[in-house]
Amino acid sequence: MILTGIQMGGGGEGGFSAKNYIVDVEKGRMRIRLKVGLALGVVVLCIGMGALILYFVEELDWIDSIYLSVMSVTTVGYGDKAFKTLTGRLFAAIWLLFSTLAVARAFLYLAEARIDKRLTKWVLHREITIDDLLAADINNNGFISKSEYIVYKLKEMGKIGEKDILQICNQFNKLDPNNSGKITLPDLLESHL
Repeated sequence: MILTGIQMGGGGEGGFSAKNYIVDVEKGRMRIRLKVGLALGVVVLCIGMGALILYFVEELDWIDSIYLSVMSVTTVGYGDKAFKTLTGRLFAAIWLLFSTLAVARAFLYLAEARIDKRLTKWVLHREITIDDLLAADINNNGFISKSEYIVYKLKEMGKIGEKDILQICNQFNKLDPNNSGKITLPDLLESHL
């Protein structure tokens, strides 16, 4: 339900929607902070579910239930406590497998977030080369404007793709009917009529 989102603003192909905010359409995946949050939420849910089963089925007190649940989910497992009932052991067989995968996925997303942050920092602090100048010079006039530089760096960081740029250019061309390369007040008023 969250992923379908409610269309906001202009809607349609180029508009903003809640789904586009949650899902990075260009990369075809959920945004990293949301993924990390959901993965950590699943780990906490696994710990809570294990603690409940340990409390009610294995009849441990709350402290021991939470302790054993955390030790099991994080795969530390000191071995000082164990599941004793058949029901508890059957639950543990499935629960521990699922929980271990949930913890691994949470660490994967945390590592991915760190790598994305380091890539962004590297791109922003890297010196521009002649190859960069040639690649960033969209209109081939021998120099890079501020807007060309911004677009190039955003592409290099993976924040936008060629498809995004084409959609924005198409929208700009609709607002600039006389192809002056500028959107003027008369152009804007004409487009709203």
